[in-house]
Amino acid sequence: MIGNTNKEIINKISKKSFKSNKSRNIFAIISIALTTLLFTSLFTVGMSNLKSTEYSKMRVVGTTYHGTFKDLTKAEYEKIKEHKLVKEYVSSVFLGIAENKEFAKRSIEINYGDRKHVDACFSTPIKGDVPHKENEILVDTFVLDMLKKPHEINQKINLTYKINEKTYNKDFIVSGIYKGDTVTNASRVYISKGFLNNSLKGINENELKKQKQQWGLINLEVNFSNSFDIEGKLLKIIKESGYDSKNIDIGINWAYASTEMSKETGPIIAAISLLGIIGLAGYLIIYNIFYISVVKDTKFYGLLRTIGSTKKQIKKIVIKQALILSIIGIPIGLILGYIVGVILAPLVIGNTTIEFIKISASPIIFVGASIFSLITALISAYKPAKIASKTLPIEAVRYSGVNTISKKKFKKSSNGAKIHKMAISNIFRNKSKAIIVIASLSLSIIVLNTVYTIVSGFDSDKYLKGFIGTDFTIGDTSFYRWRADEGHLDAVTEDLCKEIESRKGVKAVNKMYYRIDNNTLEIPLTHSMQVNIDKHFESNEKDEYAIRNINEMQKTNKIGAEYYGIDEGIYKILDKFVVEGKFDYEKFKTGKYIISSSSYELGTIVNVGDKVEIPFKDGNSKEYEVMAVVNYLPLYLYSGYSISGFSGYLPSEEFKKTTDEHTIMTAMFNVDDKNVKETEDYFKGLSASNPSFDYRSKATYMRELNDMIKSYESVGYGLSLVVGIIGVLNFINVIATSILSRKKELTMLKSIGMTKKQIKKMLILEALDYCLITAGVILIVGTPITYFGVDIMAGAISFFSYSFRILPIIVSIFILLIMAEIVPCVCYKKINKQSVVEELRDNI
Repeated sequence: MIGNTNKEIINKISKKSFKSNKSRNIFAIISIALTTLLFTSLFTVGMSNLKSTEYSKMRVVGTTYHGTFKDLTKAEYEKIKEHKLVKEYVSSVFLGIAENKEFAKRSIEINYGDRKHVDACFSTPIKGDVPHKENEILVDTFVLDMLKKPHEINQKINLTYKINEKTYNKDFIVSGIYKGDTVTNASRVYISKGFLNNSLKGINENELKKQKQQWGLINLEVNFSNSFDIEGKLLKIIKESGYDSKNIDIGINWAYASTEMSKETGPIIAAISLLGIIGLAGYLIIYNIFYISVVKDTKFYGLLRTIGSTKKQIKKIVIKQALILSIIGIPIGLILGYIVGVILAPLVIGNTTIEFIKISASPIIFVGASIFSLITALISAYKPAKIASKTLPIEAVRYSGVNTISKKKFKKSSNGAKIHKMAISNIFRNKSKAIIVIASLSLSIIVLNTVYTIVSGFDSDKYLKGFIGTDFTIGDTSFYRWRADEGHLDAVTEDLCKEIESRKGVKAVNKMYYRIDNNTLEIPLTHSMQVNIDKHFESNEKDEYAIRNINEMQKTNKIGAEYYGIDEGIYKILDKFVVEGKFDYEKFKTGKYIISSSSYELGTIVNVGDKVEIPFKDGNSKEYEVMAVVNYLPLYLYSGYSISGFSGYLPSEEFKKTTDEHTIMTAMFNVDDKNVKETEDYFKGLSASNPSFDYRSKATYMRELNDMIKSYESVGYGLSLVVGIIGVLNFINVIATSILSRKKELTMLKSIGMTKKQIKKMLILEALDYCLITAGVILIVGTPITYFGVDIMAGAISFFSYSFRILPIIVSIFILLIMAEIVPCVCYKKINKQSVVEELRDNI
């Protein structure tokens, strides 16, 4: 046989063959588009999550710039900003802290910064502009709220501040207002360049530098061409500018670390699993479509081989058709997928700890989805292309639906042919096709069952236990950022608690007290404590911090400590987390006992029955017996800081005897159901009037849980739906093409006496057998796959409980059974329009 390399002819044959397979093309385009839709929506959600994480961290850091050179002189500033690595820069000068008594709950920094700096620090005015005149100032909404001023420009405000140990009091005119940000613990107010220059007259910047002062010097924020190795670039600039890195501090915007690969394997495994599921679902249907097309066109490819086409050329014909279908299907999938991703991203990201949601339109989304979809389509088409290239004219009949070359030519039976046996034989006549269809159907139902199992396994009681123990809790805003600021925990007072307790429907208000000097408190290190700490590190690795901490303990024979006072209503909540001993409420109220909490760094420090000596503020001390040990405490039962030392709980009355310097860290209480909304509205008003006050309600957390469940449902059921559609299309395609390609065979069966009813029954049984085999595969193979899938996706969620679910399987199989009754009948009706004689004449 003489080969040829006529590309023009090959292209022409590919186009002609493509146009002659309209039904196949429609199925293939839909399949490729659906596969691309899944890839695109996944990439959109993933990239939006990265962008939102990065942006939220930038808000916490306070700037969008890569890094900062801190406390520079003018000479250092001028030289560093001209370095070739610096692509963009802004500067600012910190002048001091406002000391108005109204600002006791929030630090107010006085800064100068140009407009670019203001914008980069998320301080863009929503009213007015940056200051230009010497007496003008840009403030945030929190500053105006604390001064009890309206959110209006051109009004006068008064600030008290210090420069070089001298106190000043000055009136400013508000030139602009920007929105205050709750994610930061401080607000910035911006002064004019003229005011800065006048304030720094006579100040020697070199002396400030020597004294390591932070005010009056320049902070230079820079951007590079990319965010890789920010620290290395900052240090390189210092060195190449002729300075010593020991004399210039740098700051790295750690928000950009979010672009690096996470050390946690869970999200990575989940992402890879989703990519695998989507790729597999797309492969199964696209492969089957091309495989069936090749089988149907076997004679065509055999003839091409006869007239001189090489194997490589025939492969090209099939692959080029796959490319043409991809060129049509992928753009459709990209558009629809991005729309779906934009809808899903807020649902997914909104149920994480990420504060701000940003939708990404990165080219990576479209390029990545296109590449994955194209690879899936080409891999799917490769095997059928290979089969087509190996086709010989003499073997063409083998792929027409009647396998004439078989090791076992006859089946012996004493009772004649049975329709149900014929049906099952027909399914596995082409094992490859049967396996692909069963796998495709099974995959969609397994995904659906996995999602349903996850969603159904969320336990609201477990969820609430980790966030709230009563209907409402109140506290300082820093407490709800889980980093209680002991210096400003005065948002909740005894008077406020009494006022709340007097409200209709409110039951006893139970308070948790915090000793203000907890962060410097130390207690004697006992032998029992030392033994327990050593035992903990026998099975846990010591880091440098732990080693340094333990060495300091042994040197001073003291260990850091903190303790809280709790009202009686909190006993029952704390009791849920007891891991050693027994919480006897009555004995605890005597004031002779303390409840100990395990330390994250040091483990269980004390045993039940040990004595712990607590120093009083007045210089006295008292020993308390450890009644019980608690562990895995939720954040609402402590300050949010994990102390490397002892942590404990005393009854409130006993706690107050130990110190007169304490504050109410949080208070918690229940409310009658009919008064919940009224109470929540009351707290909303309090929160609006006092920026430092905040609250949480059980209803809020239930809404959060429901929102999270909805996001799982939206993403999971959406994925299940698309994968299900792919599976159903595969099922319909196989049944339909099987019947249409076997028209000759069915005609012959009719000619030897088989009735239309019997043929229809056989075809329906074939479809039903697909469904039943799929059900068996799901139960035998799918159940363990579902279990492991659920474990990867939700196993680490503390409020998830696994239980075997079968409802989605039953519903899905029921739907498939209905389709198994309808599709064969419709397809057979389409080909059964002639008499037996006419059909034999046309097909034999």
